[in-house]
Amino acid sequence: MVYRWRCPHCDFSSWAASREQAAESVKSHLLSHYHGNIGQEDFSYRWSCPYCEAENHHHERDEAVTEFKDHLFDHVEPHLKPDVHLADGIDRTGSILVKAPLESTGANGARIHLLTPANIYIFVTRDPKQRIELIRDQFAEWPASTIVITTKSQPFSGVDGIDLETIPLEIVHLNKGLGLSSLGETVSRVLSEHESTGKISLEFDILSEIIKKFEVQDVLQFLRGFTARCDRSDALSHYYVNPKAQSESVMNVFEQLFDLQVEAKGLVFESEG
Repeated sequence: MVYRWRCPHCDFSSWAASREQAAESVKSHLLSHYHGNIGQEDFSYRWSCPYCEAENHHHERDEAVTEFKDHLFDHVEPHLKPDVHLADGIDRTGSILVKAPLESTGANGARIHLLTPANIYIFVTRDPKQRIELIRDQFAEWPASTIVITTKSQPFSGVDGIDLETIPLEIVHLNKGLGLSSLGETVSRVLSEHESTGKISLEFDILSEIIKKFEVQDVLQFLRGFTARCDRSDALSHYYVNPKAQSESVMNVFEQLFDLQVEAKGLVFESEG
């Protein structure tokens, strides 16, 4: 179960794994719209509701803020929609940029959520061990096919509790010296082999690495072609980047390439547009 809320005043949306987590995200966002409705008055703090005539005073500002946020949420709670998917707005296909540290609760939460609609998993990653262990730990059964595209020479060294010979797993080894064009061609061949056999979810973990290694314009050109190729296979492709490790100007350029961009904060995903 995932809950979604869309702000009626701007392009903000929030998705969360529980109603309580969704509520905290919504309350914080509403406060950003209406922080001017809290003010100091006669040695106390007064809030007034923008939706109705309610108001109240508290001597402590934190108490006033908490009560005000709770009151605002009461007005918008009916618009909190249950049983939705993060990618419903793009018909569960297309490209999603996930802004979070690569190995974090937020990134893992996004991985689990975005893999769920598919029965074919493709990982472009430097950490194949972690991805296979994620499937083992978070899913009741293995997908119909799992394809790992990686530069690791021994990608599953140290994996415990999995008989790798009994699961539908394919390894595609990449040469570390390959350029962006060769990477794109390799993934394109994998997509062609599997696009007619089921729904594909493709995880691209190495965005930060290629931004660091190649010129920005070259990465932009690659991503335009790569996302278009994934779209041609009706794949849901998701790309992970730590925004704090990139300059704001670089992030602004790359964000425009994706159908949806979300910031993963734990098990809450927020989008500004």
